[in-house]
Amino acid sequence: MKVLVVGMTKNPGGIETVVMNYVRNADPRRVQFDFLSASPYIAYEDELLERGSRVAHVPLRHEHPIIFRNELKRFMDAHANEYDAIWVHLCSLVNIDFLKSAYSHGIPKRIIHCHNSQNMWGGFRNMIHAFHRGQITKYATDYWTCSEDAVEWFYGDGIKENPKYAYIPNAINPEDVVFDAHKRIEVREAMGWGGKVVLGNVARLHPQKNQSFLLHALVPILTPSSNVILTIVGDGVLRDSLCQEAEALGIADNVQFLGLRDDVHNLYQGMDAFVLPSKFEGVSIAFLEAQSNGLPCLVSDTLSDEGIVNDNVTKLPITAGSEGQWLSAVRQLDDSGNRTQHPHVKGSRHDIHQQVETFYARLRC
Repeated sequence: MKVLVVGMTKNPGGIETVVMNYVRNADPRRVQFDFLSASPYIAYEDELLERGSRVAHVPLRHEHPIIFRNELKRFMDAHANEYDAIWVHLCSLVNIDFLKSAYSHGIPKRIIHCHNSQNMWGGFRNMIHAFHRGQITKYATDYWTCSEDAVEWFYGDGIKENPKYAYIPNAINPEDVVFDAHKRIEVREAMGWGGKVVLGNVARLHPQKNQSFLLHALVPILTPSSNVILTIVGDGVLRDSLCQEAEALGIADNVQFLGLRDDVHNLYQGMDAFVLPSKFEGVSIAFLEAQSNGLPCLVSDTLSDEGIVNDNVTKLPITAGSEGQWLSAVRQLDDSGNRTQHPHVKGSRHDIHQQVETFYARLRC
């Protein structure tokens, strides 16, 4: 089958990682993935081209609305009849133009895949999302979600009774991040982490991910004389303000902003704990990867339990006055490199090898 994938951006975030896990682990003799994006370049584009995928681009809708519509129509006019399915990945229903175009051009299977449990921006976009939610069953044929907690906000009431509704858990290849004691030593030496307790946050620098809370909560333990450091891996709209905040709090020497990295799987090896104080989430890919590595995980209690597979996960509140609980949990960590003896991602519903088989079946039905 030929599948047209929509929703990838230049940022190698959660959606991009989910999609690439399928691309890398699906049988190319059974499914061909092509890509259409309103970004001038998408994450992993070179790899996708090497794998034989077509990658097409249209202008950003909010910058060039007329050109966007014309280019989208031109692409669909020329290629829609080549595809058995379109797989549209969204964090909200603010823009469903790709889905509408697929509907009008007759792509038979039109999958919408939910990746978030709230609108990241609010305001007027919430109104657009609510309006499109009432239209979505006209344009889509299949309704997938990475988190059942997100369903009501994203799709509205009653979607679970639809026979084409499916819970598709986010999935990773556990072997990519399995703990390696020798690699841990190499990473810690290369990163200058020897003798440090390394807290790792892997996420977009965005209000949703709530890194500011983490900075404020950990001030007492990120002092110049402390052996604890906070490593933030990722980029986003809050990069400059978070750097300024760390400076203002006097903890900049113990906070590392590493930006976008292509070696995140190795960085997990050198960390001592994974920290994620998100205000809301679907199921975080980084959280699954950290668990697959066996890292102790400190996460906000806003996260769904459906993403928890290990027994070394601690959920903590992010309400005003709860900073002390995060501080206490961090103070119990050490730099020994201890990991759970039996990380449970492998063989679980979050193992990509399990989900690829479900994917094949869902494409056929």
